[in-house]
Amino acid sequence: MKKQFFSVMKFPVYVSIALIIIFAIAFILVYQAYSVLLGWSLGKKILYTGIIVVVAWLVSTWLLILASTTKKFKSAGFRIYLKWMLFHVYYRISRWMNTIFFQRTSTFRESFLNFNNEIILTNHSRIPGKKILLLLPHCLQNSKCRIRVTANIIYCEECGKCDVAALKKMSLENNVQAALASGGSMARKVIKDFDPDVVIAVACHRDLIEGVRDAWKLPIFAILNERPNGPCFETTVNLADVQFALNKFI
Repeated sequence: MKKQFFSVMKFPVYVSIALIIIFAIAFILVYQAYSVLLGWSLGKKILYTGIIVVVAWLVSTWLLILASTTKKFKSAGFRIYLKWMLFHVYYRISRWMNTIFFQRTSTFRESFLNFNNEIILTNHSRIPGKKILLLLPHCLQNSKCRIRVTANIIYCEECGKCDVAALKKMSLENNVQAALASGGSMARKVIKDFDPDVVIAVACHRDLIEGVRDAWKLPIFAILNERPNGPCFETTVNLADVQFALNKFI
C-alpha cells in the first residue's frame, strides 16, 4: 500500500514542496530588503517585483495543472501551455527534489506517468472519431517465435505463448491500430506515419518517460510493462490495464 501511494503521490508532492520552499525564500528576501531599505532604487524595485511575479506565476500555473487532473480545459492552446510547463519546468523541479532526497528513480518516473495519465484521461477521453494507436514494445513477443512482429501486430499468428496474441485480438475488437516498436526511433516513425489523436503506450519506466517527454504535445496514456524475466526480454503487460485505457478513449 505504501509503495502504491508513493507511485501516485511522489511527483505532485515534490513539486508542491519545491514551490513552498521557493515561495518562502522569495518572501524572506523581499521582506528583509523591505525592512532594511526604506527607499529602494528603481533597479531593486524591478528586481524584487520580478521575483514576486515569477513565484506567483509558478504557483498559479501549478495549481492550474493540479486542477487539470479533474477539470477539462476547453482551450487547446491553454492545455498546450500547461503541458509545456509540466514537462519542461515542473518535471525538472521534481526530478531535482528526487535526487536531493536520494529516492528511487523508477518510483519517481512511475509517479509522473500516473499524474500525466490523470490529465490525459480528464482532457482526452471519450471524444468521438479519434484515431487511437496502441504502441507496444517488441520485448512482449516470445523470444522463440519464428515470426518477428514489428510495425503491424496483424502479422502475429496467435500461438498464445505471449501477450501479443491477446493484444492483437483486443485491437481488432476495438478497431484500433496496434504496432510493436523495437526502439525509440521506430516508435517515433510509427507515430508519425499513423498520426494518432491518442496513443496508449506500453513500455518500461525509462522508455515511457523518454517517449512521453519526446512527444509531449501528443496525448500519451502510459502503461508499465511487467518484467518477470528481466528487462527487455519476454516482458508481459496487464491486459486489464490496456482494456481499461481502450474503454476510456473509445
